[in-house]
Amino acid sequence: MTTPLPTLNDVNGLFTMLFGHDTTCKQGKAPLPPDACAIVAIYNDKDGAAKRLLTCDLAFANSAGAALSMIPPGAAADATKAGSVPDNILANLHEVMNIAVNLFTETFDGRLELASVSRASELSPETKAALSSKERSTVDVAIPRYVAGRVGLVAV
Repeated sequence: MTTPLPTLNDVNGLFTMLFGHDTTCKQGKAPLPPDACAIVAIYNDKDGAAKRLLTCDLAFANSAGAALSMIPPGAAADATKAGSVPDNILANLHEVMNIAVNLFTETFDGRLELASVSRASELSPETKAALSSKERSTVDVAIPRYVAGRVGLVAV
């Protein structure tokens, strides 16, 4: 049985609302590999069980977190080159991921809520294993003036 995930149109609608009409989203050619996931948002159902994940690579994490509060693009690019997500950018990304729960309202039968936003290094073994789910898709996202990145949508 296939679990529906948000469509490219859904993802594009959310990110253009957040980051402007010049934001572009394209369907990724391959799933975001687990080792490329820098940050993972976990969405739980009413019973506290993880049902959806929204993953992002370093470039998207830094670009989206920075763009939300207009941190200069150079700071986001420098953080990506350094292989890190600074705490201030992660805090902003948390807000993006909180809003992103709306991506799943049409494709999940029930209510989901953001449970956590974590660095991949901090994930439980169960969540790390879920990153390889067969039910996942990837979207390439370009936020104007920032480095383009990738997000992964995962059904657990």
